Amino acid sequence: MTSIKEILQTPRFSELSLLNKHADLERPLDTIEIFETPDISYYIQKNALLVTTAMAFGEDTDGLCDLVRSLANVPSAGLAIKLGRYLTEIDARVLAVADELNFPILQIPVSLQLGDISHKLLSFLWHDQTEQIFFALEIQQKFVNLMIRGASVDTLVKELSSMIKQSVLLIDPFGEIISTHMPYSNLAALKTQKTTFLNKVRECQKERRGEHLLVDSEQGKMLINIFPLSSDRYLPYMLVIFDPDELPYPFSQFAIQQSLTVLTLALYKEQTLLNEKRAERRSFLTYLLNRKTASQDTDWLEYKRHFPNLNSNYYRVVYIESFVPKERHFYAKELDALTYDYLYLRVEDKYKSIMLFPTEQLNQWVFIVQQKTEILPILEDIHKQLFELFGVYARFGIGDPVNNIDLLHFSYAESKQALEESEDKTAFVSYNKIQGIKRITENVSNEDMRYFCVSILKNLAYPETEQDVELRRTLMTYLDMQCEITKTAELLFIHRNTVKYRIKKCEELLNTSINEPEFSLQLRVALFLSETEVD
Repeated sequence: MTSIKEILQTPRFSELSLLNKHADLERPLDTIEIFETPDISYYIQKNALLVTTAMAFGEDTDGLCDLVRSLANVPSAGLAIKLGRYLTEIDARVLAVADELNFPILQIPVSLQLGDISHKLLSFLWHDQTEQIFFALEIQQKFVNLMIRGASVDTLVKELSSMIKQSVLLIDPFGEIISTHMPYSNLAALKTQKTTFLNKVRECQKERRGEHLLVDSEQGKMLINIFPLSSDRYLPYMLVIFDPDELPYPFSQFAIQQSLTVLTLALYKEQTLLNEKRAERRSFLTYLLNRKTASQDTDWLEYKRHFPNLNSNYYRVVYIESFVPKERHFYAKELDALTYDYLYLRVEDKYKSIMLFPTEQLNQWVFIVQQKTEILPILEDIHKQLFELFGVYARFGIGDPVNNIDLLHFSYAESKQALEESEDKTAFVSYNKIQGIKRITENVSNEDMRYFCVSILKNLAYPETEQDVELRRTLMTYLDMQCEITKTAELLFIHRNTVKYRIKKCEELLNTSINEPEFSLQLRVALFLSETEVD
């Protein structure tokens, strides 16, 4: 970036001279403006060098002092005055004010025309700006090549930091630092004021705006620039650059904008990959809920290749639904994508036994839990985080666990029904009816519970022989399969006649038809409670 000092050191501008002793010659110089009106400070742009004959101040020293003060406040780069016709010399009071403000006042010799000197200065500046433009385009091309070769966003952030020799942070839509390269700045400020710092970034993020911030450090105030990365997301990524005023030449704000553009494209590329995975998971969930048997068909083998984690003897579905406030219904689709990304990138990564699947409905998703775990604290934390981050209210329906992935549709139906039939719409967690029975029996003694199970199931409540174990297993599967013999046989890998024989033996033992509605409900409850006690 060009400065007054560079101008004065250039031989072609040797005619210009500095009049005051205590001038800040490092002031940036972006453009040249000619003026002859006393109120020019209201119209000029920042970092401009004002060229004039001072015609309006020929006998008004106080007015010229006020002009110097107003120009320094803009701030402008300096004031260049052609002495001779209207002003023969600069009053000492004017130079004193300029020294007090470290504001440069230059003298243009009487032999030069204002138009000529202005043209020469502008030509010099334009050449400098052209160099910055070409440098910015080189940076853009370098970044694009890195992105094409598959460089990650983290790699691009580190490359940007190395090029500008300043510390850089990238903050995701959830307010967390996901990429950082900070070898140049004092990190004490960030370490001691991280919460305050991230809260300020969060404010900018919600308003999708950039900002300059001053952060306290052990060495004094440290300037930080915050840039939102343009996107169609409800909350954008934010790039933070430390000490932007110290950017080395010819790195300019234009170059930073080019870098932001490429980073935005890289993030868009990563988001596209996430969307493809989301579509694949939606398709897989539909397949799981509609497949009939555990046969090793082609689709199943293909899905297992992409989802190797789904290999367990325990599956439980949690149905998730979020409610978007009326004032933000316009952003329902964006919030759906943002919430899914949060659940996928934060929750699934933290809890390895949980997999997230999108449904066909907007702002509705499914967790498949593959390990016995205390799920309620996890859901409480998710409920809290989604409200704090995005202002959405999440509700959860919890189905009963099943021991085979072919029975997943039962847990899915129960979890969804738990939400739909919940009488308390303000409760964020709802259980299915069987789980409700368990909660009702929490104050029932184990002795009374065992009596109920034995009175209904007889020897099958707590089987001691191998034959009773097989009868109980067949009975449970038969009830889970809605009393369909063929499905029960397929699931247990036994003949249909074997199923018929075992069900008949169960009815003889229990002395009641299994298909009788009231008794069927008692059987399900007794099987559930006795299974829970065994666990």
